[in-house]
Amino acid sequence: MLLTAVYYDGRQARPHPVTLCVEGDKLLLQGRDIVRREDLNRLKIPPPLGSTPRLILFADGGRCEVADRQGFAEMLQDAGNSAVAGLENSWWYALAALLLTLSLLAAAYLVGLPYAARVMADRVPVYLLERMDTQFFASLDQTLLIPSALPAQRRQSIQDGLQRLALPPGGGRPERIEFRGSPTLGANAFALPGGSVLVLDDLVNLASSDEEILAVLAHEMGHIREKHALRHMLQASVVGLVMAWYIGDVSSLLAVAPTVLLETRYSRDFERRADAFAAELLGANGIPVSRLADILQKLEDAHQTAATKQPIESVEVMDYLSSHPNTEERIKRLRGL
Repeated sequence: MLLTAVYYDGRQARPHPVTLCVEGDKLLLQGRDIVRREDLNRLKIPPPLGSTPRLILFADGGRCEVADRQGFAEMLQDAGNSAVAGLENSWWYALAALLLTLSLLAAAYLVGLPYAARVMADRVPVYLLERMDTQFFASLDQTLLIPSALPAQRRQSIQDGLQRLALPPGGGRPERIEFRGSPTLGANAFALPGGSVLVLDDLVNLASSDEEILAVLAHEMGHIREKHALRHMLQASVVGLVMAWYIGDVSSLLAVAPTVLLETRYSRDFERRADAFAAELLGANGIPVSRLADILQKLEDAHQTAATKQPIESVEVMDYLSSHPNTEERIKRLRGL
């Protein structure tokens, strides 16, 4: 097959009419006072762009423009480069490759990363989990937390109520309950990787009874049982996860623990599992599951009230709903139990 083309030598702007053909694994270019034979594998052939001429780029800066796009593709096919020609002649292949790459990345993020975090969560030693909890309190006691203003009797009443709970198989009480106040974290409770639970004064003051507080603690115990805080932290700290997975060095997680735990937003699956554990625990102890729905509704109402008092972008106070989303869905599900 012989094609006509326009050749530029890369030194002058003057076009040279030439003919092209393929001989074996070489491209033969001929024109007036011009003859070039180039290995096909040394040429650069950009993909087609709209209806513009096809380009052949030479290593020395020369180039060829071929107006017959279809003929050019057929020439490559005849030369045994049909796969290359087919790929270059259709952007669909490039799009498919891009979509495949994105799909693999999404699968790694949505499936591979949670799986790795779940496996590694069972391998983190207890002493390190305890250090994470200690560092969490040491860090936030200097910044966001203040001593609890709750009466000692109120705190003890909650502690005693927790100790009286009969636990289902596989359940465990928190290693410790810590009460704190905070002008910025609002009505909140955090389950920490080492089994501790932080309860803030605003949450206790919002509750109508100890049963509502126990319902929240039961939910947090569900997170502890499933190691949700640790798994989320491992997923959020990809570098730490890689270090833990490959060389067993989990100490790098300590530095990011306080920040990551504060920014935790549990997934719907995590919330459902923690709610299911709480419902089982409350039911086994004669406490209506609706107590958890009641305190969630109070939190939702308080959240909405706070949001209407100032623009959304200026709200800096973090509350329980920030770290435990999907509240309306959870309330409906709990009231249906």
